[in-house]
Amino acid sequence: MNKSRKIWMWIALILLATNLSTIGSFWYHTYQEKKEVVKPEMPVEYRIRFLKDQLGLNEEQKNYFKSLNRDYNRNANQIMLSLNALRQEMLEHLGEETCDSVRMKEIANEIGKKHEELKLATVQFYLDMKGQLNKEQQTKLYDLFSSLIQKSEEVKTPRGKRKGRGEGKGHGPWH
Repeated sequence: MNKSRKIWMWIALILLATNLSTIGSFWYHTYQEKKEVVKPEMPVEYRIRFLKDQLGLNEEQKNYFKSLNRDYNRNANQIMLSLNALRQEMLEHLGEETCDSVRMKEIANEIGKKHEELKLATVQFYLDMKGQLNKEQQTKLYDLFSSLIQKSEEVKTPRGKRKGRGEGKGHGPWH
């Protein structure tokens, strides 16, 4: 074998190993997601109570937020269902004997658009809430969102059914 052929053979082996490890990693993480226990969604009342307590909402604001939260959740859940369906389709294509790379790129683009749609819905949710608040409440809302987005330990949302009025640990509606 001549020297250039050996080099090309090594390059091909390295690329093959990289591709196999990428696909293996993808399958592993997809399998791990399926193994995770599906936790029941925190009831809307707790989220609203949390926001009411944190922001000092009056009754009118609380009712508006309850409606806004319900609409946001409905929209976000639809987007998440679409994302899950796209991920499943991607996984099925990866399992085929010959994987259509053009379709895989299309699916990846669709997933990206759905992620963008979800982020924009979250931004609109934030802006709609902010529009109903006074300056002090807006500052608190910003701090709350900032802490949640940065996964700070400073803000803990309530989780599940609580007894008493103690602080609970949770993830809030924005994770």
